[in-house]
Amino acid sequence: MFFILNLFLAIAGSSAGVIEPMNMNYYQYTQFQAPLSWEAISGAGLKQALSSCQDSFKWQRWNCPSTDFVKRHTAPATETPEREDVYVAAISMASIVHKLTKDCANGVIAGCGCTGNALNVPCAHEPAKAVELYEKRFGAGSDAAAHNQRVIGSLLQQSLVQECRCKQPGPQGKCLEEECVKVLKPFEAVAQDLLQMYDDAIQLDSTASNLKIMWQNIPLDSLVFMQDSPNYCEPEASGRWTGTRGRQCSRDGSGSVEERLSCQQLCRVCGYRVRTQHVRSERRCNCKLVWGFRLQCDVCVQLERQYTCY
Repeated sequence: MFFILNLFLAIAGSSAGVIEPMNMNYYQYTQFQAPLSWEAISGAGLKQALSSCQDSFKWQRWNCPSTDFVKRHTAPATETPEREDVYVAAISMASIVHKLTKDCANGVIAGCGCTGNALNVPCAHEPAKAVELYEKRFGAGSDAAAHNQRVIGSLLQQSLVQECRCKQPGPQGKCLEEECVKVLKPFEAVAQDLLQMYDDAIQLDSTASNLKIMWQNIPLDSLVFMQDSPNYCEPEASGRWTGTRGRQCSRDGSGSVEERLSCQQLCRVCGYRVRTQHVRSERRCNCKLVWGFRLQCDVCVQLERQYTCY
């Protein structure tokens, strides 16, 4: 897994990765095919997973710092995972499989997707096949990890929606015959489902009696974890997270529930006070074209309130 760590630190995909064709329905085949590159697929998938994770946890005590995300992803699977360990593994797998499923259906990768790779043949997304390829490469896990991987496979299968296009156009813009295939929802929608699963995850203990659980009897819409998480108020010794002191919070009443409660959760729950500061910023405004080609703008000064934990 060292190549994945290098990809994260570079914060960029491999230049040898496949470039998807533009201006094409994403279930249409293209002539531009290349062998499956796990380095390219994993790099793009993990970059997407990290971005989604940081966006989802922006206003929470654990805000998915890059260093911690990489550490959790690359460390050997533990028998007593924390809730965040489970989430990182889940969002990473979901993102890689989502990317692989789309690229196979798109005809970007040779040797997967629909049989008969003729141009303009609608190709359904098949996440189950992508999960098989993923598990051949990375393994199926055991116990909690195996169960959680089955949960992700089930979630992606349930994330298929029908998409149609006109196969035979008729007069006056009507369609005489439609052709429909099942395709995955955008990854943002899958990530929202995963975030809800993170909130609803089931905690098990690792006692001898619990280890005898028949994992297949646990619902496939529930992630499981074993160990309580730290409170994330204080910095971690090796720098994986920095604690909440100095973090910005928000009192924007129009934001999400997490954002509205952020000053309480980040500051007061951790024993810090909330500091209010007025920050002066300048921006361009009242822009207009002069002589038809030159943009002329005023400089507007704006005072913004910022709230931080101290």
